[in-house]
Amino acid sequence: MRTTHVFRGDEWIASVPLHLQLFKLLGFKPVKYAHVAPIMKEENGGKRKLSKRKDPEAAVTFYAEQGYPQDSVNEYVMTIANSNFEDWRRANKDARLDKFPFNPKKMSVSGALFDIAKLTDVSKNVISMMTAEDVFSQSYEWAKEYNQQLAALYEQDKAYATAVLNIDRGNKKPRKDIAKWSDIPDYISYMYDETFAENYELAGNATPALAVEVLERYKDLVDVNDDKDTWFEKIKSICEPVGCTPNVKEFKQNPDAFKGHVGDVSTIIRVALTGRTNTPDLCSITALLGSDRVAKRIENAINYYKEEK
Repeated sequence: MRTTHVFRGDEWIASVPLHLQLFKLLGFKPVKYAHVAPIMKEENGGKRKLSKRKDPEAAVTFYAEQGYPQDSVNEYVMTIANSNFEDWRRANKDARLDKFPFNPKKMSVSGALFDIAKLTDVSKNVISMMTAEDVFSQSYEWAKEYNQQLAALYEQDKAYATAVLNIDRGNKKPRKDIAKWSDIPDYISYMYDETFAENYELAGNATPALAVEVLERYKDLVDVNDDKDTWFEKIKSICEPVGCTPNVKEFKQNPDAFKGHVGDVSTIIRVALTGRTNTPDLCSITALLGSDRVAKRIENAINYYKEEK
């Protein structure tokens, strides 16, 4: 069969003499054997061999169902296959995986530990480097099989979905919110009326009374066509009339003099539009949501906070 090298688990070491003898008796050139320690898993404070019978992560179907991209899984496997892979990757960020100089001598002799949290981190990084078009196409293929609701949202307007996935993508420090395609439904839920969940819980120095003041002013200023600088200037212009400061440092130096700062003002707007205190770029979100949707969500938030005052 022209086989030259055989890599197998270290439990086969004892059979090497028998196999070499078979090659000799049959008149074949012996292959080169390499024996590697099994991949381990932590359990109850100890370690055991990753089991294809007991552990779902030992099956390829696990990664397909969860929506881990193939590139993410391959990238992670290399981190446990060769101890120098991560250093190589840092020095060769854009290199193809097959350019890595794999070395059997760099494999763990004691058994590499499988870490799903590490896989998640690796995958976040891999996805953050993808284009919005790649994220859309790969997650759409996954959704058609594993999440029909997401596939249906995508099919409403594929250009809109791609634009949503493109928010904060391509920056010098892209966000790393998505580790697997199954994260996307929650990640983009506030961008669709069908999945948007109102949540008016505030953070920082924001109060319902302040929220009413901020949103009453913002609804007359908001323009979904504003660029980021114009948008932010409008946010800052709201601060002083409602008793806040556009300068966070000024607030920290004398917090009793203000109701809050520009961060609190933007948080109030963010919560009204998305139901969250942490999202990608709010200006981009506002532009994509569109005037009617923005106006409706602001009005609903105002009515809610008026009752809470």
